[in-house]
Amino acid sequence: MSKFENIRNTFKDNLENHQGIFIYLPGLTDWQKKEAKFHDQIIADEKEVHQLNSLRNIFYHHYFKKWLYKLPADSVILEIGAGSGYDILPLVKKGYQLIESDISYQSVRFTKEQIEQNTTAKNQVIYLVSDGQNLPLENNSLEAVFLVAAFHHFQDQNRALAEIKRVTQKEGLIILAMEPTKFLMKFGKFFTKIKRLKIYKDSSLADETHQGYSKKNFKLLIKKNNLELLKIKRVWLTLGFIHYGLEILFRFLKLKKRLKLPRVLEMIFLVLDEILLKIPLLNCLNWHWIVILKKN
Repeated sequence: MSKFENIRNTFKDNLENHQGIFIYLPGLTDWQKKEAKFHDQIIADEKEVHQLNSLRNIFYHHYFKKWLYKLPADSVILEIGAGSGYDILPLVKKGYQLIESDISYQSVRFTKEQIEQNTTAKNQVIYLVSDGQNLPLENNSLEAVFLVAAFHHFQDQNRALAEIKRVTQKEGLIILAMEPTKFLMKFGKFFTKIKRLKIYKDSSLADETHQGYSKKNFKLLIKKNNLELLKIKRVWLTLGFIHYGLEILFRFLKLKKRLKLPRVLEMIFLVLDEILLKIPLLNCLNWHWIVILKKN
């Protein structure tokens, strides 16, 4: 029996099972409950709100997945903060076995529906509702763990990274993708302070309170958890101003559809950003980080 099937059987024997979704949520804090409730409400809009089909997102999501594509074909990969499940179809199609987890039950349910509609590889995915700081997995049981715009949502990020490290095997990958910079989080306060820009009644505590990350913040986290930094990449410069500028116009003018850049123009800005982000000082205006780690 494969490692993946052993994990599935262990979940079946020990966890609640709601229509093929395993539940493991011991002792949630008020913070975690509010985050789960908020993401339950927004999941159907996530792909559109974050414009995941834009070239600026496709390019950088492919960038971090290229690291996962280097893993052996029978690898078991955990995604924490699955959201709409945007990133897993390419991994499933390459034969990887995935555990899709999120603190939001509705997010996991939505992901399950999307995957089962779009692929015949249903047996390659396990669905888990978990807070990510408490994972029902054995030590050193996974080849990789990745999170996309999710790490800053943890109330205790040191504890979360320690738990992620625990379940990752030696030489395994840990990827923190599209995490916000301090610059982005300062800019993002417009969306919470200006009533006309809010599109949801509730909000994420993390998005309201997190200060964003600097390169130094990540290095301290990495050192504390004794992980090896393989790559830290700055993401978006001009594209950040464009992305959030278009979102402000959409919300402020109450447009029916989000404005989109022509693909050719977006490609030009993408190439420009890759040049500008190599220039010291100027590159401090990046909007996101991608951090690739290895467990020693």
